[in-house]
Amino acid sequence: MLFTAASTDAAAGQGHPYADPLVNAPTTFQQRVAQMTSLEAETRRFERNMAIAAAAASRIKRKPQTTTTTATTTASI
Repeated sequence: MLFTAASTDAAAGQGHPYADPLVNAPTTFQQRVAQMTSLEAETRRFERNMAIAAAAASRIKRKPQTTTTTATTTASI
């Protein structure tokens, strides 16, 4: 049988029917998985920063521009 090794999850205490695919994987595959993990983390940071920036922008309330006109009064003497 191909998948006879069952690893145990320390947190759950349950065995898994399949072996870890990274144990005997080629180096190129492991490097690709590491690169994808890095890109995923970078994407999450970017999206989190964009959400923070959008929230900050929505909190900034701009004052409406008011035009003030000065009325000149002429006094007749």
